[in-house]
Amino acid sequence: MNSAHLVEIAQRMACESQALTEAVISWQLVTRPYLDGSRGIARWSGLSDKTVRETAGPEGGLSSFKFLWTRTRGHASATVEEREEMQLRFHSNTRIDYRSTSPKNLQTPGPLGGALAVEEGEEKILEGNAVVSARISQRAQEVLVNGMKTLATLTELTTLTEPGQILTMLDPGLDVWAEVEDGNAVKTAVIPLGRRAWSLAVLCGLEDVVLSVSDIEELTGLSKRGVQALLARMAKADPVLVRKVRKGRSFEYGVYWASRFRKSGDWWDNCFDRDLIRKARAARDAVVQATSARRGTPAGFLAYRLSTANPKRDDYLEANPLPVDADEVWKALVEAGEELALYEHLRAKESEAGPVPSTPESCMGVAPAQVQKTQPAQVDPEVLAAMRRRVMGLPV
Repeated sequence: MNSAHLVEIAQRMACESQALTEAVISWQLVTRPYLDGSRGIARWSGLSDKTVRETAGPEGGLSSFKFLWTRTRGHASATVEEREEMQLRFHSNTRIDYRSTSPKNLQTPGPLGGALAVEEGEEKILEGNAVVSARISQRAQEVLVNGMKTLATLTELTTLTEPGQILTMLDPGLDVWAEVEDGNAVKTAVIPLGRRAWSLAVLCGLEDVVLSVSDIEELTGLSKRGVQALLARMAKADPVLVRKVRKGRSFEYGVYWASRFRKSGDWWDNCFDRDLIRKARAARDAVVQATSARRGTPAGFLAYRLSTANPKRDDYLEANPLPVDADEVWKALVEAGEELALYEHLRAKESEAGPVPSTPESCMGVAPAQVQKTQPAQVDPEVLAAMRRRVMGLPV
């Protein structure tokens, strides 16, 4: 995994706060490059299938904020050979596949001019770009620099190392980063913090920080009221996660990501690999896929056309009325319009009929004629010799 892509996603997310959905999908595509299919990408990103399709750009083109390049949008088909899955890739500004500028070589021509000192002996780094540094305060830049330095170490998705544990906890598909869905009956072990909290955690590198409301505004692109709502939601989920810190006549906020979400923190056991919402979406997707597979068969497609699940059932029956002498059982099933009952009846009829005959003679009940073997024709040797001389241009 190229950690420079994670750094680039965070930098661009700080520039384009409206591109949060694209940033989430890009993050999952970088950390899990095997993801494909609109439902698979949606499930692991904590989004709906419709949202993923609306976010992805045209086939062979870029999304609105140019985070995603669409290789194929995919399409459904009853034939396996014609069925395609959606394939998206993270579009790096470097225009080089799976490579990017090393975070250690990045410098920002902002107000600080790259003068932010790090540990002695290291190269002076200021992650970001001129757009970011020009609009955020010095303390917000410091938080962003430290966060990018942490992201630059995330090269492997594992729980055996501290960087791997940070990357595991920053999985946007975990319940802790999920958005509350209307009518969601899934009971999670933690109160979801939401997608904006995930973006702030990424920009902070899951490090403990102390920021003012204006600092968080500059980092996340939220309004003052939006930041206050975010802090209130985080404090409601865990009163220890966010604490007020008085500074003179105003207040600042300490957000203790590392103290709560690292492996040594109090929330690790409750949050790590808690993806009940993702598993619930997977269960719903499995039902949808099973239904699509069934309707892709001749019996399943006809059962759907004649069932009440088809909104055009009445039009179809009007154009294709049942024969007068149709089986009474079949008439009753069509009148009831239960798709599964119709499907099971058609499958039973297929089983009774047996496999499709391989030859027309089998359909007519006639034994195939025996093919008579014929001896190869005998050719006069003198005729063959004359033919050879004619081909070679010799006198016959």
